[in-house]
Amino acid sequence: MSAEEAIFQVLPGGTAYEASVRVTAGEYTFWSPGVLGERVPLQVEDIEVLGPEGPVEYRDRGRGAITFPEGNYTISYRAPLRDNHFVAAFDEPYSVKLILPPGLDVKNPLLGMVTRGAVTSPGPNGTQEIAWNQLKVVEVRFYTPEREILLTTFGTIWLSVAIILLLPFAVSWRRGHR
Repeated sequence: MSAEEAIFQVLPGGTAYEASVRVTAGEYTFWSPGVLGERVPLQVEDIEVLGPEGPVEYRDRGRGAITFPEGNYTISYRAPLRDNHFVAAFDEPYSVKLILPPGLDVKNPLLGMVTRGAVTSPGPNGTQEIAWNQLKVVEVRFYTPEREILLTTFGTIWLSVAIILLLPFAVSWRRGHR
């Protein structure tokens, strides 16, 4: 199985994504790496296998695998996301693009994360596009503006507390060294 290109679009709200994956194969497995690197089957819905002449019948083998006649296809499906975290893994290197809807971001390194080698650019209608060339695994952790506001608020409060607690110590230390 080889995947030439994969396009993933996170849906508004960040709880699911739609995928369009080009393959040259006779089977395809929907999976994500587990904690120990094992293959964990994805729970996908709305699967469609499209060939040059249109939709192609496929057979569900269970455990996230489907089979179809050998050939070039585009497989589309929808899958859930958890905890604002996206991971896509393939057996062979491939080019992938992830599209985030308006309101989701990855720029703050304390909240967001993108696999190295990515090119991030603004897309149409306020979307954000993240692209990689020839990788086997890509990973993105995104966040909402509300989370960034919470981080800023939390950081400001702790910085204020630190200053209030350290100021008397600094003043007394300075007096002692005169």
